[in-house]
Amino acid sequence: MNNSNDPAVPAPVFDCDFIQAAHLRVVQMHASAAPVEAPTLLELEQALGEPVKKCELWAQNWRNRVYRIELASGHTALAKQAVRGTEATVQYQYDQLGVLARLDIPGLRVPRALAFLRAKRVYVMEFARGKTIESLVWNRTARYDLLRACELAGKILAQMHVIRTEKICPMPVEALTRDLAAAPWHLSSGQRRILHSALKNLARAELRMGEIYYDYKPANLLFEKDELFLVDPPGIVRQEAHLRDFVTFQSSMRRHLWRLSWRRPFDQRRAGIREGMAVFQDAYLANVGTPYPERELCAATVRLFELQRTAVLMTMQKGKVAATRKKMPIAGNGHLGNSLTNRITLTLLDLEKRWLFRQLARELP
Repeated sequence: MNNSNDPAVPAPVFDCDFIQAAHLRVVQMHASAAPVEAPTLLELEQALGEPVKKCELWAQNWRNRVYRIELASGHTALAKQAVRGTEATVQYQYDQLGVLARLDIPGLRVPRALAFLRAKRVYVMEFARGKTIESLVWNRTARYDLLRACELAGKILAQMHVIRTEKICPMPVEALTRDLAAAPWHLSSGQRRILHSALKNLARAELRMGEIYYDYKPANLLFEKDELFLVDPPGIVRQEAHLRDFVTFQSSMRRHLWRLSWRRPFDQRRAGIREGMAVFQDAYLANVGTPYPERELCAATVRLFELQRTAVLMTMQKGKVAATRKKMPIAGNGHLGNSLTNRITLTLLDLEKRWLFRQLARELP
């Protein structure tokens, strides 16, 4: 873990204030952003040290732009630009490409860092080939690749956590309670009782703590030739319960399962997603060493962290819906996604919240 005092390195976050951080991101979303120009071909050539044939906008959202770069050598690169962010955050993401590569975990590939353009808040990396696990989920003919990719994702995450474990300590109940109090939801009396009971019972759960990846989800894992490319590196040091990375992957897979079930309730791909989640979990537990928390507390702990993650997503979705309703400039050009989709997603997240509370009630020791 990098605890450097260099001001260019973002300060580490040692608290579990994920929902509170989401509220701050919404404020940032609604605020006016200082304009940042796209990198020019000349700037890219000077940074890369070789001729550039073409640079075109490939994707964008309210926080980032992604450019596809064609080099005269015939190779392809990607450039990521922070529209909302700081030079320090972009520098940290750029540095993380090298840090992750040096973990030297079998099967893990990380795009090679190529250049950093500080003034434009841009870093350039090699183009990572392969198909995301997210895309494999929806592919009718990719079941074998899906299962192999999920197994590899579980093994890689476990080994990353073993390397990055700094301590084993009890659940940070007070910090978690404060953060959940900032959730943008309305709880019934029964749900409040379940949450209170969970926080009380899980206070004795011991967790593996250390640096987390934070966004370890199927959309950020590309499968190619029995290897996984890990893209979208973190922009800040977060030291928390490692189980959060596990939750990020599994909860994202479950949402894909639900979306498919609602659209096509008898689709055979549903079984593939369930099997992928199972092999991911088995591979993770088989490679992480001594599991924390203990088995009888594990399911409820996972569910509590899932509730917190759902609250984070609800916070962001409410921010997007509010920005669209108020016709803020940020809502233009599709930067916040489809407005109808955002409203529907918010409703589905509320349904997920209810499901998670029911599961948590069943799984509490």
